[in-house]
Amino acid sequence: MPATPRIEAFGSAIRGRGTNDAMNSDRESAIEMLFSADPDVRDLLIKDSPDRAEWIRVRSEFEDAINSFMLVGGHGVEPQRGNISTVKRLGGRSRNFDFEGSFESTSGVVTSLKIELKRGESIYDQPQFLQLYARDGNVVTRHVSSYAEWFYDRYLAEVSRLAGTSLPSKQDYLQRCCGTDYKAFPHTKVLYDRLKADDDRVSKALKEIAFTSIDSYLAKLEQTPSVVDMTSLQERLNEQLGKLFVSWDSHKREFAVEVFSKNAMTLDGKVSFKTRPSGERSKLVVMNRAHHPIEALLRWKNRSCLLGPAWQISLKSN
Repeated sequence: MPATPRIEAFGSAIRGRGTNDAMNSDRESAIEMLFSADPDVRDLLIKDSPDRAEWIRVRSEFEDAINSFMLVGGHGVEPQRGNISTVKRLGGRSRNFDFEGSFESTSGVVTSLKIELKRGESIYDQPQFLQLYARDGNVVTRHVSSYAEWFYDRYLAEVSRLAGTSLPSKQDYLQRCCGTDYKAFPHTKVLYDRLKADDDRVSKALKEIAFTSIDSYLAKLEQTPSVVDMTSLQERLNEQLGKLFVSWDSHKREFAVEVFSKNAMTLDGKVSFKTRPSGERSKLVVMNRAHHPIEALLRWKNRSCLLGPAWQISLKSN
C-alpha cells in the first residue's frame, strides 16, 4: 500500500523549498489515491484516515471541478456530461503532465484526459506552466551556445575556486548539470553542504555569480538576430494544448480547471528582454497571438550555480 499523504498539503501555510516540494508530492499522491481503481487504496483516505472528512471534501471538489469543466468544454476539449472515474499518476521526465484521467460520459464513452496539478488561483498566477532545461536546444537556436555551456566556459572556474575543487570536464558537466544529485560534481557536493550549514558568504557569492552570468548571457542573446528557435519552442507550446491545468486554491479550498487557447500558445515572433529591479537581465519574452507575453525566466532550479539551469516559462493574461 502507498504511504498516506498529509492533509496539510492542501492547507495554506507552506513555506520553504523543501517543504513546498514535499507538499507538491503529497498533493499528487493524494489525488492518485482518491481516484484509484483499487477501493482499498481509496479507503486509506476516505474511510481509514482520521482526516477522512477533509479527504472526502478534496475528492469531491476535484471531481466537481473536472465534471463542471467537461460539461462546458472548449479550446479543443469536447463538451460532455459524465464523471471523472480514475486518475493515474505518471512518472518520469519524458511526461509533460502529471496525471492521466479517465472521464466516462453518460453515453459510456471514455475520454483520456491530460491533467497538470497546480497550486494557486489560476494557471496565469503560476511561476511556470512549462520548464525547459537551458542545456538543450528548445528555446534558443542551436547556432548559439546554451546557457549551460556559456556558464561552463565563463563562470564554472570561479564556482570551483569558491569550493576549492577541480573543474569537471565539459562533456561530463553538460551531461549531468541538469540532474538533482548534489554529489554529481566535487563543487556541487562541497557548496551544497555549505549552503545547508547556512554559509551566508557562499550563498551571496553564488547568487551574484548566477545573476551576473544570466545577465551576460541574455545580453549576448539580445545582440543576436533570430536568437529564439521559434519552431522548437512552438512545438513545446503545442504540447500544452488540450491539457487540463487544475489549480488548488487553498484559501477558497476549491479547484479551478483551465486550458490554454490556441492563440495563447501561438508565438507571433516579437522578442524582448526584461530586467530585475536591480538592473540585471533575467527574462526572455516572446509575445503570443493573443498579445500577451510568454516570459522565459532563466534561473537555477536547484540552488544558484549548482544544478538545473532552466527556462521557467509563464504566461500572464494581461
